[in-house]
Amino acid sequence: MFEHKRNGEDQVRWPFSTRALATTAVVVAFAASAMAFPPRFGDKKSDVPEGFEIYLKAPEAVVIKAVQFVIEDDSIQGTWIYERDKTLSGAVPETSSAYYGEYKGEGHVFYKVRHDALAPRNFKDSADIGIITVRYVVQGVAPNKTRLQIDAVFVEDGNRKVHASNTTVETSEFADIQSHIVQIQKEEQQSAELTQRRQMMVESRVATKERNEELARFNESENSVKSLEQKVDELHHKIEVRVKSEPVELKAAPFNRATKLSTLPAHSDLLVEIITDYWYGVETVEGHRGWVRQEQVEPLP
Repeated sequence: MFEHKRNGEDQVRWPFSTRALATTAVVVAFAASAMAFPPRFGDKKSDVPEGFEIYLKAPEAVVIKAVQFVIEDDSIQGTWIYERDKTLSGAVPETSSAYYGEYKGEGHVFYKVRHDALAPRNFKDSADIGIITVRYVVQGVAPNKTRLQIDAVFVEDGNRKVHASNTTVETSEFADIQSHIVQIQKEEQQSAELTQRRQMMVESRVATKERNEELARFNESENSVKSLEQKVDELHHKIEVRVKSEPVELKAAPFNRATKLSTLPAHSDLLVEIITDYWYGVETVEGHRGWVRQEQVEPLP
């Protein structure tokens, strides 16, 4: 076993092998948003080494949703039966496990099982037909921090011999879960941005309607009209900008290296549809959409 300590805390443990380290590269790529520690769930059978555990900077609901996507997929990552086809399909989600027994720890537990697997790869010394069981335990420990544990074993049908994964299965399954987490968070962010943009447009339309109604009663209350016009102008200034004195590139995505869609002339009027930390998603007068950096535009005079 390989064990690494950092700041006095144990990190992920797994057998020290070239194949395991290759798969673990996916986990290293995620280090900026997750921390890993040795498993502490404490209900696994003693003849099987510890599996894989990691702390994710994501809400529990997001991690559960990602795990559910993975267990509904009929494949198990990181193992296969035939060299010519290095994928293993035919797995099914289960609500319990004959091998692991009743789970009595904290959090939520999920299982994915593949029956009739013949000597699957990356399970040490496997040489017969049996059952692969992958267990996922998800436990929220803070509003934006979740612990995920993944264990995988292969149990032969005949002599009930247990073969532990060399953690290639666990880390490969985690890579699949992480890709779903990224996609879920991206969709949630896009949904929030769309809701914000729609709310601003609704407010602008409501304000415009109110202004028109007040203008019809101009003779009755001139002061009321002026106050309302000021409110409308403030709303418009939040969603309308103008290109500064130099032409800028309209990008296909909010990245400096993104594809250039067109060049916007100086002083072009733009409608802001999406706001990020550094970029605006905009629509031109001609109806073209793209991205510009915030410092490249200024509010309308």
